[in-house]
Amino acid sequence: MKHKLLKLNAVLLLGLGLTPLQGQTAMTVKQTGGTQTAYALSAIRKLTFSNTGNMSVTKTTGSTDDYALIGVRYLKFGDTDTGIATSTVAKGNLQLYPNPVADVLYIQLSETGSRVAIVELLSIEGKVLYKGQLTGTGIYQVNVSQFRKGVYLCRVNNGTSIETTKFLKR
Repeated sequence: MKHKLLKLNAVLLLGLGLTPLQGQTAMTVKQTGGTQTAYALSAIRKLTFSNTGNMSVTKTTGSTDDYALIGVRYLKFGDTDTGIATSTVAKGNLQLYPNPVADVLYIQLSETGSRVAIVELLSIEGKVLYKGQLTGTGIYQVNVSQFRKGVYLCRVNNGTSIETTKFLKR
């Protein structure tokens, strides 16, 4: 009965696309033996519950962790700690502002050289919501007014490195 209730709760939460959990960034699986495993939600591709009483966590890397539901004490979805204390977030060559953002996000790249950089805005679940190409240095504008309130990621790939920074949509 316990594993059925756990299964129902997780299916309800994940079946709704985690929309009520948009501010959540992590899932923790606590087993009855005391072992605890934490996952970033952006690193989880799929969470599957089988008819045999097992749960599988398929990661974006393709690897899978399996759990017997009878041995799972609880699943916990953690609150977001954005770590955003100022109105600008700078990381390496990438700078985002304002943060939190209402309508237009400004992305400033200090170094891409002559390379084309791929910019992606992702939901906290890892879904790509915007993808664009940037060339050279400069300030680029992205309209995020249609995004729901929550935490998002900006990922920039310039061919030699990938930088990812969080931003908050209000």
